[in-house]
Amino acid sequence: MDVVLIIALGILLGCMLGLSWFAGSDAPFVRTKNFTKILKTVNVKKGKRFYDLGSGDGRLVLEAAKLGATAFGVEQSWIRILYSRWRAKKLNLPNAQFIHGNIFSERVSQADVIYIFLLTAAVDKLEPLLKQNLKKGSLVITKDYHLKTWKPIKKDNDFWIYQQSLR
Repeated sequence: MDVVLIIALGILLGCMLGLSWFAGSDAPFVRTKNFTKILKTVNVKKGKRFYDLGSGDGRLVLEAAKLGATAFGVEQSWIRILYSRWRAKKLNLPNAQFIHGNIFSERVSQADVIYIFLLTAAVDKLEPLLKQNLKKGSLVITKDYHLKTWKPIKKDNDFWIYQQSLR
């Protein structure tokens, strides 16, 4: 009887961890590839504040931190947050921070660069929030699903770069 209980608890824990890894209704977890070039294109470096809204496993945040930026990842999944924090600690990147939270309510007004790789519905919901809250000159990078009412200042394959012109 004890063995059955232990196995059942193990399965339950495994399911909870699995669901946490894949949590999030605004985008499935898909790794971004070939992103270092785009971070350098927008001049991510020391003195810049970089945000990845829906940071997944944290790879962009960690790369921005390696380039010297103060980098923030906002993510719904606790397990991905813990994994990202562990990687930042392992890589000795104190300038990489990971926040468990809602991308639609996170304060990003001080961001110099924001990266989003989300589904269309989430991008559409974020677009007016970014326009209202970002400081003038801030850059927004989108991948695959783009801002509908902003005109990109540069396109690099699937990455589009926009600049906040209001405020």
